[in-house]
Amino acid sequence: MPFWWKRAVRREPPADLFPQQEPGPLASSAIMDDRERLPDAPYFLPKDAQEQNRLNFQHRCLYSAIGNHYLVPLRPDVTTILDVGTGTGIWPVEMARLFPQAHIVGVDISAASLEFTSSSSYTFCLADVLKGLPFPDQQFDYVHQRLLVAALPATQWPSVIQELVRVTRPGGWIELLEIGVTIQQAGPETTHLLTWMGERSRERGFDMGLMSRLGEMLAQQGLEAIERQDIPVPLGEWAGHVGAMLKANVLSAFDALKGVYCTQANMPLGQFEAMVNRVAQEWEEHHASYVFHAAYGRRGKR
Repeated sequence: MPFWWKRAVRREPPADLFPQQEPGPLASSAIMDDRERLPDAPYFLPKDAQEQNRLNFQHRCLYSAIGNHYLVPLRPDVTTILDVGTGTGIWPVEMARLFPQAHIVGVDISAASLEFTSSSSYTFCLADVLKGLPFPDQQFDYVHQRLLVAALPATQWPSVIQELVRVTRPGGWIELLEIGVTIQQAGPETTHLLTWMGERSRERGFDMGLMSRLGEMLAQQGLEAIERQDIPVPLGEWAGHVGAMLKANVLSAFDALKGVYCTQANMPLGQFEAMVNRVAQEWEEHHASYVFHAAYGRRGKR
């Protein structure tokens, strides 16, 4: 059994699901700006217990906003599901409850945030999608990837999507969901912050503005029946429970990013925090909404 299984499962997955090879080493971690990060990987956000809590909260926030864990028209008899960038493992666990007959694999470059370990229907696997997924061709009925804008350099998106297509069975679905730089009813403080953060991201090879083109990128890789959705979610306590959840999550993400951004721009942390405080107040005054970008498509029968 490959060593990158978190533990033995009680129900065997399909025999050809995993290759008989070992993946590369786990990305190392280091303490930077008082948060544990992955210095050997192009990943903005931390990988520590605090980030684990944020990821689980973010998962609940998205479910409250969208009302489901997936967007594609899945058949009830789906048998194999892949979650790329699984984080804590909460999404596969929730999907296993909805599709108890399916075997779900969650992959991530690190187990540092992992909370939900392997079970009879879910297997965790160490893998870096930038280096290729450790699965044979055409293995999964449904491939899911979300909120990796801070992990995938802009130039790597075509090859990443190509890799997702490779491991998807003919007739299977690929779904992407991301957050970019679109905030509706954004005031001047918000616009300034998003522009500033976007510039810092591009300096490091990332492009949050690219996330509005997910459907186009799927089409470039030959997927069919593509559906695109822009999903505005209320941002702020003005909108009640969902808005308060998203506000808390976005502010927590800003806090996780501030050390990297401020070091890069030689900006005092206090200056960034003051800017974020003004932005949060503006969301309440302007009744802002943050737009999530989603797209999914089906691999052709060939």
